Amino acid sequence: MGRTMILLVISAMVTQSPILRAESRWERLAAEHRAQAREIIRFSHEPIQFNIRKGKLSEDWLSTYEKQHTRKQIALKAKLGGRYERLHFYKGYGLEFEMPEIRKSVSTAALMHEYGMKVSLYVGGSMFIETFFRETPEAAGWAAVDQDGGPIFYIVNDQTFRQMPCPNEQGYRDYIKRVLDVGLDSVKTDQFFFDNYFQRAEPNSCRCERCMAGFQEWLRQKYPTPDSAYKRFGYRDLGLIRVNEWDDFNRPDLIDDVIYDPVVQDWVRFRCESLADQCREFYDHIKSRNPQVTAGFNLKGLYSLNRIWYNAIHHGLFAGSCDFFCFDIAGADPGLAPATGALISEIRSYKIARRLDMACSNGDPGIELAEQMAFNNQKYVEGFGYLGAAYNHYAQRIFSPQAEFFRHYNDRYYTDTDNVTDVAVLRSWPSMAYSIGDVWTETTLAEQVLIQHRVPFDIIFDEQMDELDRYRLLLLAGQRALSGENAARLERFVRGGGTLVFTAQTADFNEWWWRKAANPLLGLMGLDSHPTVQTRRRLGEGVIVYLPEIVPAGEITPNGRWQLPADQWLLPANHWELFHAVASNLPGGLSLEAEAPLTTCAEILKRERTRETIVHFVNYDPATNLAPFRARVKPQFGRRVKKVEYLSPALSEPLELKYELVDGMLEFTLPETGMYAMVVISQ
Repeated sequence: MGRTMILLVISAMVTQSPILRAESRWERLAAEHRAQAREIIRFSHEPIQFNIRKGKLSEDWLSTYEKQHTRKQIALKAKLGGRYERLHFYKGYGLEFEMPEIRKSVSTAALMHEYGMKVSLYVGGSMFIETFFRETPEAAGWAAVDQDGGPIFYIVNDQTFRQMPCPNEQGYRDYIKRVLDVGLDSVKTDQFFFDNYFQRAEPNSCRCERCMAGFQEWLRQKYPTPDSAYKRFGYRDLGLIRVNEWDDFNRPDLIDDVIYDPVVQDWVRFRCESLADQCREFYDHIKSRNPQVTAGFNLKGLYSLNRIWYNAIHHGLFAGSCDFFCFDIAGADPGLAPATGALISEIRSYKIARRLDMACSNGDPGIELAEQMAFNNQKYVEGFGYLGAAYNHYAQRIFSPQAEFFRHYNDRYYTDTDNVTDVAVLRSWPSMAYSIGDVWTETTLAEQVLIQHRVPFDIIFDEQMDELDRYRLLLLAGQRALSGENAARLERFVRGGGTLVFTAQTADFNEWWWRKAANPLLGLMGLDSHPTVQTRRRLGEGVIVYLPEIVPAGEITPNGRWQLPADQWLLPANHWELFHAVASNLPGGLSLEAEAPLTTCAEILKRERTRETIVHFVNYDPATNLAPFRARVKPQFGRRVKKVEYLSPALSEPLELKYELVDGMLEFTLPETGMYAMVVISQ
């Protein structure tokens, strides 16, 4: 019969359980490694001149910076399990100016390779005008300029010595490829990390001649005939089109609802594609030189603020040209918000990364590390190994019982996995890109229901609409702008046996935010207006369910660009209604059910190579242990269960649990659980 395992991971705080009181080997190992790590100096990915130039240093920083390059430091890091480190390489001062520090990275990289470690190099995305423009005079013409022809600076107020490059400038792209060649040929790097590759928010978007000409050509490709141009803009001659300019009365921050202007809508898409194309050119250059070298960008994650509009970041455009990304958005640290109790997580970011075949790099101590291990996709790149999780840039610096546990089991249980998905949440391009407020709020709250009710789900973009057959239910929360093509795809999905749940004004508008003569989804239900109560209809082999609204739990108070600040990610007032609409209409039922508090989140995965199914639970309430609770899991490989084992950073060895199989679902009770635990079910 062979064997299959179902692995269940639970995270919470570890205290006061009869099982958990004894010191575990992970605690002993962590204490031992912490003592050895006292002499470790964390690598700075910033070159020495940048830290001096920006100021705010400690007096011993210079000597500390020099020590990081020594053999002693490299040997100690390798001894403590470090698999790679990120070195300073290119910040934007110019290759000639930075070469002395680059040479230090060359020698340090050689030491790292000697000790079996991988090398990651930092590549900055701004231009330092004081040095780079003198060293490379033509670079002054590569800079992004605003609508008045003035410079566009980096986002930190006191760093006006840094300007942003134009994303469409080929000269800058070619220069960075020269930089990458130095990293490949001289440093022999294993990875590049690109930082600060984004566009400034309006009114500070680039309006140089390159971008204006590029936008005109982009429009000609998208609207190739006079009739198509007329339908979109009311002009048959695209040469008449001008990108809007902002002033005191026409400010971008005054758009608090929807971008209706067709030129601005297309300008948003052009900006996103320009940035993605620039990054793709760098990625393809690296892979053409050495496909075993990995490359990642600081795209940040997926939140309830429209970074498509603000920073020209649409993650879906980076599929196939990014191996990993990180997130460092202030105000989104995982945990329970102190003032409101809202559950804040990066789960959305991990969800999109897995579907886009990327890894995420995060993992500070505690909940962040548990969340990363539970939800992250560890992407494998031939010659490099696995990206993400217990050995990423951040997590391998942690010496806690939890981290030691993860590192021990990482290669065995957390790699080569794919998530089990009952539901997909669609974030359609026109709905998310052109809405500033309401759509983002409604979508975020709907996802929060799935997250806290532990429904296995994916987040997909328009780019994944051809992959609907992997899901049994689609949720569209407030996706008001939907193309006719996607509406037809949804109809085929339902008629084929899937369930569609949609809310509020979903599909009231087309992809240009023109109001439709009739809502196509309501039409499939035989309705000509929006019902005021939850309504269900059959269509072919499937089901369509309509919910009138998602009701916020309290007043929404936007803060800056956050239309729904993270500390307001509270479960909506009618969260049970949405959960039951999903769970009761899901063909075949949920793959995972658990009687844990709603502050405990979950992920279920399968490991095809070893025929294991993996489910994770993360407790976001650090003040409360999880009391024993029942869990029900749908086995993914259909073999007889032989045993169920419970593993935890608080236990030195696995603990065998009792179980039973009821109606095709494996049922068992987890004991009181602390910071982290894992249950392995063998079949």
